[in-house]
Amino acid sequence: LKDFIDIPKSLSPEELGLKLTMHTVEVDSVEKQLKDVIYDIDNKSITHRPDLWSHYGMAREIAAFLDVKLKKYNANTTNLYANTTNQKMRIDVKIEDEKLCPRYMAVAVSGIKVEPSPEWMRERLIAAGSRPINNIVDITNYVMLELGQPLHAFDFSKISNDIKIIVRKAKQDEVIETLDGEKRRLDEEMLVIADKNKPIAIAGVMGGANSEVDGATTEIILESANFNFISIRKTSQKLGLRTESSIRFEKSLDPNLCELALAKAVELIKKICPEAKISGNPVDEKNFALNQGPIKLNLEWLNKIIGQEIEEKKVVKILNSLGFEIKQDTKCPSGHLVSVKVPTWRATKDISIPEDLLEEVARIYGYGNIASVMPIVEMEPPKINEEKLLEKKIKNTLAGAPALAEAYNYSFVGEEQLAKLGIDCASYVKLANPIAAHQTMLRQSLAPNLIENIRTNQARFERIGLFEIGSICLSAPGEIDKGGKTGENLPYQEKRLGIILAADEKINVFAQAKGIVEYLLMSLDLPFTFQTTEIRPDWADESACAKINVFKRDIGLATKLNSKARRGLGLKKEVAMVEISFAELFNIIKEQSMKKFRAYDKYPPAIRDLAFVVNEKILYNDIRDEIISFDKLINKVELFDVYSGGKLGKAEKNLAFHIAFLAPDRTLTSEEVDELQKRLINRLEEKFEAKIRDF
Repeated sequence: LKDFIDIPKSLSPEELGLKLTMHTVEVDSVEKQLKDVIYDIDNKSITHRPDLWSHYGMAREIAAFLDVKLKKYNANTTNLYANTTNQKMRIDVKIEDEKLCPRYMAVAVSGIKVEPSPEWMRERLIAAGSRPINNIVDITNYVMLELGQPLHAFDFSKISNDIKIIVRKAKQDEVIETLDGEKRRLDEEMLVIADKNKPIAIAGVMGGANSEVDGATTEIILESANFNFISIRKTSQKLGLRTESSIRFEKSLDPNLCELALAKAVELIKKICPEAKISGNPVDEKNFALNQGPIKLNLEWLNKIIGQEIEEKKVVKILNSLGFEIKQDTKCPSGHLVSVKVPTWRATKDISIPEDLLEEVARIYGYGNIASVMPIVEMEPPKINEEKLLEKKIKNTLAGAPALAEAYNYSFVGEEQLAKLGIDCASYVKLANPIAAHQTMLRQSLAPNLIENIRTNQARFERIGLFEIGSICLSAPGEIDKGGKTGENLPYQEKRLGIILAADEKINVFAQAKGIVEYLLMSLDLPFTFQTTEIRPDWADESACAKINVFKRDIGLATKLNSKARRGLGLKKEVAMVEISFAELFNIIKEQSMKKFRAYDKYPPAIRDLAFVVNEKILYNDIRDEIISFDKLINKVELFDVYSGGKLGKAEKNLAFHIAFLAPDRTLTSEEVDELQKRLINRLEEKFEAKIRDF
């Protein structure tokens, strides 16, 4: 660090470490050695700062918050292009994909003598955690640590006679032996450096053993390049190969570092190998443009957000010390608006909006220097989230039901999964980047995943009961949300409640599922009915399917899986499924928030049980509605048994009802109830040919 800044003698190493933590990065420890001090920095605190992966970048930060001068980096790029001799060592470079390699520089150097590095360089490399190898390799590592730009040296003699460097994607299953002695199989998404015959390096990750600098090397090609950070990250992860080079490239480096690093490396080579010389003009293939702004920064806004008045001169000085260029906006009469040009080393993915500049000013100014002031705000209790309260109430109610457990499923389904249920997936929203090959779409119902839960757990339990509250995603015409940053139409999302039961055939799971719905809706004080419906999913049993109606609005469906769906899924148990629109349920409850109360009945009801034999095509709802509307003294009708077979005809069924007779002003006599019952039986016989069961 002292090569680039003059650290005040009054500042101890520990104090400097504390200031670094307060202003820039998190220093884990400070280790004093005989000749130096080592700062151990948590690299997670600099993942967003490619410029801080070097000593010079760190020195720039320290110079800013200590308010000391930063020395210019000692590397003369003009020397790269002067006194070149042997043009036969000319290098040609071809970049096949400029997006993956925005810049590639290379220079040929002859007169090399490979030997151990000087002691001062070895000591610094060891202190920085890098193992010395030889003078050429050590110089590339030294410059990388100092400036943050990875370099690589190829043995000139090991590259094909036609010296042409090709930056290309690897061929599928192409193999290269890397410097660590491992043979690595590549794919078509990985970038390599190659000559006309073979790959000689995995770009940005590690060099190849077939072009390694060794004791016999006298001529080298020195590479300084910039690669796409996403490409390097993916390659490194696929190969399981993390190197100091790949770690830096995947942070999105400044392409302008290439020339400076190459010049510094050549200077060090000439210093350590006096006979070394550049043999041919450097190659520089580049195609990049950085977004350096300018960014408009309102100084009044900055002070308002920070909460402290910082003088304009101080703000400008802080930004200048970090490499930003400031220009006064003459169009602003108040003089408080400035244009800020971002330095190249912060323009790759770090600084792009005024808030980024505000953060730079605040941290260098020092968060500890900002006075703590209690905010002046109106204290109001948070708005009650009625929807969340309803969700919590439903979960608590269902969790208290016998043998019901809550399930959490991903919102994804697969084509094969839907096909087994006979569901056409043409209208499903496809995922651009699915987390698994068997889950490529967004679900339109909770049923498929809950049914899958049953399938995977059926061997473990005799009876399974699950419920889930989750979102589904519809893309049918008209079912869209208008939103997004660009205002595009997005798929419509709706929250739903799903309940599923599975048990052996001797248990009527469909009736139990309806019972759970009744238990839930009664706990919510909602009147409801089950009504027959012709609209049902392909996997539903037509003999056990009912829509759930609340206040004459359909809120969901209760059904049972048919035998075809069960066979296709390998289900050995009877399965009943309920799916309710949570959104519709919430809207109904919200509309009914004004409670209506009535007094308790003063007189007891008279309850009669009547069993009617009717044609199997007669709907329960029709008979129930007829009974309840027959006379105002009929207070309640409840179906308690459905029976077929036995002594009944083939096309007949038995429906048994509890019927409550109640008068608001007196206790009904037996004679009154008998007369009313007789007339009711006659009405049902006339309308439905219903007969009282007498066996």
